[in-house]
Amino acid sequence: MLFPPIQERRQVELEIQPDPFPTATVPPPTEIVWRSLDPSIKPRPYLERTPIPEPRPDPNKPRRQGHPRAPQHCTVGYGYYPDSHQRVPTLRLRGRWLEQLGFTIGSKLNIRLCDGELVVSVAPTD
Repeated sequence: MLFPPIQERRQVELEIQPDPFPTATVPPPTEIVWRSLDPSIKPRPYLERTPIPEPRPDPNKPRRQGHPRAPQHCTVGYGYYPDSHQRVPTLRLRGRWLEQLGFTIGSKLNIRLCDGELVVSVAPTD
């Protein structure tokens, strides 16, 4: 039997205790104030203060699209061909900037050599 008969059930009183970690009801400060526990110590005067930025008027509105920033320099690494212990040069590029430039996951690439430079472009779709 999973449960005792109703007559045998005991009533338990629950005591509700206050939340040990109450949530804040006061909004956060809009300006930083330095306070000292020792009143004889005066806070240092700040000549320049960085103002706290105003909150965005509509937080649901998407932010302005950033511009893609490709790395300026990269290091040639190495990898191995299958069943070979000989190292071969390897380039690995990754980042959202590739997607912003049209290099989406699964897209085919054209790679050519032009005046000592590698030119990588997205191949046209068939």
